[in-house]
Amino acid sequence: MSRKIITSFVCCWLLVAASVYGQQIVLFEKNNLADWDFHVIDKDVKVEDVFSFTADGRLLCTGLPYGYLATKESYKNFKLTLEWRWPGEVTNSGIFLKITDMPANCFLPKSIEVQLRHKDVGDMYGFHGRTIRESAERLLVFENHPVIGNFMGVMKIRDAELLPPEWNTMEILCVDNLIVVVVNGRIVNWTTGAEAIEGRIGFQSEGSPIEFRNAVVTRLP
Repeated sequence: MSRKIITSFVCCWLLVAASVYGQQIVLFEKNNLADWDFHVIDKDVKVEDVFSFTADGRLLCTGLPYGYLATKESYKNFKLTLEWRWPGEVTNSGIFLKITDMPANCFLPKSIEVQLRHKDVGDMYGFHGRTIRESAERLLVFENHPVIGNFMGVMKIRDAELLPPEWNTMEILCVDNLIVVVVNGRIVNWTTGAEAIEGRIGFQSEGSPIEFRNAVVTRLP
């Protein structure tokens, strides 16, 4: 049996177990931006200029300027589920995991990003020295980036993205060194080389309007 098949089987088992056990936290339940930390480089920009909640519990993001909204709570072992869609132009965004530092002069935190960029949904990147590793054929190392210097990424194994106006569903499982990404019911990526640390979760503004809804964190042992 191939390593890919074995890994997929283990990932599926963990995702099922995570759905049964654990404490659930509904991230958008209060619809209150004061419950979040907001980061952009330009300190004159207010959170309500970029993010807002609707009456039915959606988080709206304008996409500009670049930045993110981060939970105040930190999480280590958990499953995150969410939905997203593009109301217009399909461009770029992402979900940040394990945020431990938010550099003042950069729109990207020290974190692992799960990519939402069109055609790259499910790719993962480790920013500002955050370690993320996998087999050589899917690991990319980037050097001398003008904004964040050296960083690394793990590329997805398949596409599962739906185009507008459809809603996409993503499940992200973080257990110690393992991160699994599921898009619309299909495993699209994993890494067994993430740092086993806790950190905050973030929703990115990077390009054009995007909507999020039904974001739920299930804490795991």
